[in-house]
Amino acid sequence: MDTQNVTLRIPKPLLAEAKRVAAARGSNVTALVIESLTRITSGDEAYNSAWERQKELMHSGKRLRKSGETFSERDALHER
Repeated sequence: MDTQNVTLRIPKPLLAEAKRVAAARGSNVTALVIESLTRITSGDEAYNSAWERQKELMHSGKRLRKSGETFSERDALHER
């Protein structure tokens, strides 16, 4: 994989916590950043894919009523 070095400005307390988390995972901060960026950038693709599947389901779903049929009036369904 081709890589490129970048310079980041991270608050010192956040960097210290990131180093602690990375050490607990047996990893390093670079791996945490790569993992986070991968999750963020692939999230849009996963969302769009899920939305397309949902739209297909909505369009292929069962109708609640026959064409031209209307729903009952609320007052007719609920005695007062």
